[in-house]
Amino acid sequence: MKEEILKALLDWNPWFTGRFPAELRGFTRDYPILDYVKLNEIKIVEGARRVGKSTLFYQVIEHLLKENHQVLYINFDDEELRNHSLKTIMNTFAEKQTFDCLFVDEIQHCEEWVHHLRNIYDRKELKQIWISGSNSKLIKKEFKTLLSGRNITLSVYPLSFNEYLRFKECDFSAHKISTEKEIEIKRHFENYLRLGSFPAIALREVLQKELLINYFEDFIYKDIAARYSVNTSKLKDLGIYLATHSAKIFSYRNIARALDMHVNTVIDYVSYYEEIFLFDEVYKFDYSLKTQFGSDKKTYCLDTGIAAAVSFRFSSDRGRLLENLVYNELKRRGHEIYFHKHNKECDFLVKENLEITQVIQICDHLDYPETKYREIQGLIDALSQHTEAKGLILTADESSQETIIIEGKPYLIDIIPIWRWLVQRS
Repeated sequence: MKEEILKALLDWNPWFTGRFPAELRGFTRDYPILDYVKLNEIKIVEGARRVGKSTLFYQVIEHLLKENHQVLYINFDDEELRNHSLKTIMNTFAEKQTFDCLFVDEIQHCEEWVHHLRNIYDRKELKQIWISGSNSKLIKKEFKTLLSGRNITLSVYPLSFNEYLRFKECDFSAHKISTEKEIEIKRHFENYLRLGSFPAIALREVLQKELLINYFEDFIYKDIAARYSVNTSKLKDLGIYLATHSAKIFSYRNIARALDMHVNTVIDYVSYYEEIFLFDEVYKFDYSLKTQFGSDKKTYCLDTGIAAAVSFRFSSDRGRLLENLVYNELKRRGHEIYFHKHNKECDFLVKENLEITQVIQICDHLDYPETKYREIQGLIDALSQHTEAKGLILTADESSQETIIIEGKPYLIDIIPIWRWLVQRS
């Protein structure tokens, strides 16, 4: 048994017998990972599969190795390691070599790890402890109690547009973009919208859709079916339904009728997709939480590329594709997000502390007067209820400002191309 564990660890820790392999380093992301190194708490890196968590681990590991630390990396995606407890693996390795930093990848596949890590942390046996997981229930209620005050979480997402441009070696200054560079950025934006933002997709020139479909299958079979007793056919149908109806208002009962499923099964399966970060539910804003949770909802997919690859018709509905992309960026920026529906609809309300600070409409273009009127009316309806908020319309490629009067108060509405809003983030 010990020999199998050590052999598996050697495969995942090539620096044991040589230099750190440069290909593991990957590309620099916009996460302040070296700031997290300065913290003593257990670092929990969470996010969907294939978003780059392991690469971030390797970047931290390389830094620590240069600082003369001894690092042990354990990946529970490895079938051999998955057969053993974290304590057994660590003790087996410790018999051969000392280490002062621990990295554990995909820890949701490991049983009974919390007590062991808590004891190690409390006894200050290691300088650094980093763990990752592809399931939001990784830190369950009891885990939060046991690790309370001992952990800090870093959420990792697919590439932001700025990161995507770096992957594509498209350099520019956001404060001064030439006409030639703007054309290049717009071309990349179309691919970013259509194919999505998984790192491997950004680096791939062919067969992107095939890889995205494989990702979708892995979400179903490796992340959900391996953990829960589910009807995989119905689970897949639901995933396709949610992708196809992304950015649309839905109810559990309507989905249940459409897919011939029990409503409780729909609720369970949607929660499983949320646990693995593939889909998010967004609620209509209401000051009453009971009303808010009981209202219809919208759903958004983690990545526009994977949603377009597996859905019916969604990729042809450019407006909803843009709305999904903007939602993902708002979430990446850490905002609390709702939608507005009163007399009119407004795509997003951004909440900070206790106030709605921004109302946002998304549309492909404002070429037609009726389209512009509809979008502004939705914005006005939201601003009339959230009078301190700022108004913003994001389009594919239009830029201007509009002043509207609501009950005698002027509101300046910015109209900005989505690609420019993405690259000019603070």
